[in-house]
Amino acid sequence: MSPLDVPEDGDYIIGRVIEVKDFGATLDLLEYNDQKAFVHISEVASGWVKYIRDFIREGQMVVAKVTKVKKGSKIIDASVRQVSGHRKKEKIREWKNEQRASKLLELVAKNTKIDYEKLRNEIREDLVNNYESLYRAFEESVINSDDFKKAWKGKWVSEFIKVGIENVTPPYVTIGGMLSLVSEKEDGVEGIKSSLMGPKAIHEDSKLTITSDGAPNYRVLVKAPNYKQAEEELKSAVDLVLGILKKEGGTGSFERALCVLQSYTVKNAICLL
Repeated sequence: MSPLDVPEDGDYIIGRVIEVKDFGATLDLLEYNDQKAFVHISEVASGWVKYIRDFIREGQMVVAKVTKVKKGSKIIDASVRQVSGHRKKEKIREWKNEQRASKLLELVAKNTKIDYEKLRNEIREDLVNNYESLYRAFEESVINSDDFKKAWKGKWVSEFIKVGIENVTPPYVTIGGMLSLVSEKEDGVEGIKSSLMGPKAIHEDSKLTITSDGAPNYRVLVKAPNYKQAEEELKSAVDLVLGILKKEGGTGSFERALCVLQSYTVKNAICLL
């Protein structure tokens, strides 16, 4: 990953501990050029810290939050204490993804016989400006390859997409809700079954599931690469179920789940009401 210039107040940073003293620790920031961060002992952990090395050690990789950037200084103030466990995992994941993306870009350069440094200097900054990170650029090339081809020019584009498809699992969102289906007709159960058999995913990269939550309730879940596509899939499925059931003489309603889950794998995602 091409190092950045300087972090800003409130940014989350990742660094390796290079020195620990009784009053604090110094980090070498892995994402920035020749930049250090100082974590005062009061910002190492919540509560009273008697022995700083019980919490932080030389060689350890830590995630910290920037609390103060001094103009012209090579050392910024940062806090480890203010970083939640969730934020720490997210930052480490992002950093690892960018490391991986740099390796994938090297592969693109090798396969297209373009000098890696030249290719990186030509396209990385523009890709990051458009997609927030190099890894997300690879994700976007997988999810929307046609749009990516239209947006970028050069002999690297096709290989960039190919490398992305072979090596990157794109993110997805999961949305859903609960259908309530009833029918007073003698064969009403068959009408409900018929309505539930109707919906199918519109897009190949979407997944639609409808499961019983105990009659008359049926849970609908949609997994898709992006929120817009997921919403399209959900609306289509719900409208079709309710439309078929109405023709069968039944009635129904839909209650949307109050969550949107985002993940980087496609396993065990659940969106509850």
